[in-house]
Amino acid sequence: MAPRIEIKLTRRDFLKASALAAVLTALDWDRVVKAFADSVRRGDIGVVWLEAQDCAGNTTSIIQATDPSLLDVLLGRTPLVGPGTVRLIFHETVMPEWGATHVTSFSETEQLTPYTTEEFYTGTADKILYDVAQGVYGPYVLVLEGSLPAEYGITGTNITTEGGFYCKIGPYTCTEWFKKLLSQAVAVVGVGNCASYGGIPANKVLEPPPNFAYPSNGWSLSPTGAIGLFDDPYRGITGAIHQDYFMPEMQPFRNYFDKDITPDFSTSKPIVAVPGCPAGPNAIMRTLALVALVALGVLPKDILQRSRFLDEYGRPLFIYQYTTHEQCPRAAYYAAGDFRPYPGANDNKCLFAVGCKGPVAHCPWNKIGWVAGVGGPTRQGGVCIACTNPGFTDAYEPFYVKLPYVGWSAKELATAASVIGAATVVAGAIAGGWYAARQRSTKEEKK
Repeated sequence: MAPRIEIKLTRRDFLKASALAAVLTALDWDRVVKAFADSVRRGDIGVVWLEAQDCAGNTTSIIQATDPSLLDVLLGRTPLVGPGTVRLIFHETVMPEWGATHVTSFSETEQLTPYTTEEFYTGTADKILYDVAQGVYGPYVLVLEGSLPAEYGITGTNITTEGGFYCKIGPYTCTEWFKKLLSQAVAVVGVGNCASYGGIPANKVLEPPPNFAYPSNGWSLSPTGAIGLFDDPYRGITGAIHQDYFMPEMQPFRNYFDKDITPDFSTSKPIVAVPGCPAGPNAIMRTLALVALVALGVLPKDILQRSRFLDEYGRPLFIYQYTTHEQCPRAAYYAAGDFRPYPGANDNKCLFAVGCKGPVAHCPWNKIGWVAGVGGPTRQGGVCIACTNPGFTDAYEPFYVKLPYVGWSAKELATAASVIGAATVVAGAIAGGWYAARQRSTKEEKK
């Protein structure tokens, strides 16, 4: 397994990174996303959205855009974008080109004929994906949704029978497709926790059935060996970025992340995680827009300088820099030691005592809302489950159980860190210590 990558910043570099995060946060994102859409529409750059082991939750998230909707754009039902002009080259869930008969224009959705004819259209989706990998469609941002399984023939797989597979599109497995698509991609963006760190499909099999063989060689101890783009040190998973199977196609992306450099889009290309279960629609759109516009030369390359743009887990700092707790509307109740007594209680108190992982998770949705300023887990009374972190969900279950209180001795911290991760332990120790102190204070006041 590749070692965990640490970012060591000087005070000056830290201030630069913080300043960049502040600048990106303050951008007029409506204009930035519009510029991205214009570039895609002109054919300057494309988007290839590959779904592997996923539930399509991030696709559902991005579909929550309302003005215009994704369907309006794809089928040309909006005056803002004409039919066939958007170069969303491939997206297996929403693209019209699936099957022997597929929709080629909006008018066809009002007729029965396209669904009854046996005519074979040449533009089927798997053929499009093959042409994309061959460079026919030009440069694109490769979006991965879902985790990548260890397929037959890969070192570490638990498939022993030739011809067996876990996830396949047409003639190739999703893992093979991802490798083939790397060469022509100008950037890679993983959307959702599964694509970022392996997510739920990477959870360890705790009670293996008879004759079950765990995957090995850094692939997760799950049924399929699922991994994401980046390493998950909490679960000992080696991400695709450090798996030898994806070399040499992965080399430019590895150079960017491991060498902490500014991408030149040739020998070094950006690779980014937008985690969540699912990821927020604004986070996905803003990251895609930013990366694409830098690749096109519309924005300067140094915006994507690795340690100024990403944290040690590949997340954009301008989105994930602060913890959920720091941005929580219930934070004042935490400071006052006023905690919800049991899950589902009808109050607006802090949720730490009933399992909220806000002190160790990094997520802004409690502050800015999920869609159009509405929603967010703790806003709605649900605990944060740390779905934007590596280790999700193994390291954070049960969801409705308080983070374990950890003592401050070096031995206690080291023991806990080896089990659930150092960052979680430190934050949990601080939060748990404060919770315990406030509880003692409350008891004394009652006496």
